[in-house]
Amino acid sequence: MFLHVDLDCFFISAARTRESALNGVPAAVVSGGKIDIFGNLRKDAIILSASYEARALGVKTAMPLFMALKFAPKLAVRYSDFALYKELSNRLKSLLYSYTNEIEKFSIDEFFMDLAGTRYDENPLEFAKMLQKRILDELALPCSVGLAPKKYMAKFATNLAKPAGVRLISNLNEIAGLEIAAFPGVGKSTAKKLAERGIIKFEDLKFGETAFAGLGKYGRDLFARLMMRDEDKIERERERKSLSMARTFTPLVEREKIEARILTLCRHVSLELFKKSLTPHRYELKFRYKGAGAKSVSVTLCEGFTQKLLERTMLELFAAHDERGEAAINYLSVGVGEFGERSSLFAPDEKEVRLGDALSKIRLKYGANAIRSVKDEDDEEMVEVLSI
Repeated sequence: MFLHVDLDCFFISAARTRESALNGVPAAVVSGGKIDIFGNLRKDAIILSASYEARALGVKTAMPLFMALKFAPKLAVRYSDFALYKELSNRLKSLLYSYTNEIEKFSIDEFFMDLAGTRYDENPLEFAKMLQKRILDELALPCSVGLAPKKYMAKFATNLAKPAGVRLISNLNEIAGLEIAAFPGVGKSTAKKLAERGIIKFEDLKFGETAFAGLGKYGRDLFARLMMRDEDKIERERERKSLSMARTFTPLVEREKIEARILTLCRHVSLELFKKSLTPHRYELKFRYKGAGAKSVSVTLCEGFTQKLLERTMLELFAAHDERGEAAINYLSVGVGEFGERSSLFAPDEKEVRLGDALSKIRLKYGANAIRSVKDEDDEEMVEVLSI
């Protein structure tokens, strides 16, 4: 049996571990703004997380603060504290490891556990309730827990259990009447395409394998997850030496379009770094002229990481080493490595850090394409590869 634990309103809950006055009141964590010269909170900040009390009043993630204050004039506002989030996430991970080594960190506030081979697999529902209580008692963090024979179905069970609930899905008959649009990995576009073919609820899946096959490998993998036929396993943490993202595409000559695609890759790499709480010091760009081998250039920096730094570095590497300015390019790769702590000697721009963290949080919730820079672009024609 797989177990998935997700901390409820994590940023808000983390703030409440330090300020009990925030308990039970409309509250939000923001980023992207700062105190003005008169000591007032600038209202151009972005809502990263809202308490359930605030949500009931209409406050939503990614909403500008000035708009949120119209819905909730007495909203308690706090700035993001990623050092605290990382500390609490690590404490939760240590707690989970006291039961099994089969742990996967899915994001800063989500973990999977494989209970197979442990005594907790004998009565997983009882264990989930005990675990939920222990997390609340020891970390003061409310959470929701999902259980299922497969990993992503356990995550779906957690979504159904929110807030502060526990849900076990043993078989598909239990969720036959639920819509598949709420299942992890089913985007709006996919849900619309499937609905056009009459596939809306789980009970419709028995007629839908052909429709999923028409969506390519993604569709076949998604169908397997929905039917609980997938072979998902826990991806245990290992020391990461590098992380890169590459794309192959129809040859392009226009440098402006190539630079736009470099920014696209930077956006995705930055999100992965945020999810994994990694800070790189080595930056590597690879590109390939049509009909030639890939060229690799890199640089090591002692600066703290921000998305803006990644973008500037990659564009500078490209400009300095693009020796055939009229030749077509059909492959790009943005990579980072030599992970470590942020340098205190060459600290990143505080504004860039806050903005980058805010954008990453929004993209983590709504997808990597939720917010793009002006030049940034995505092209379905490009094939995306992530290597770690």
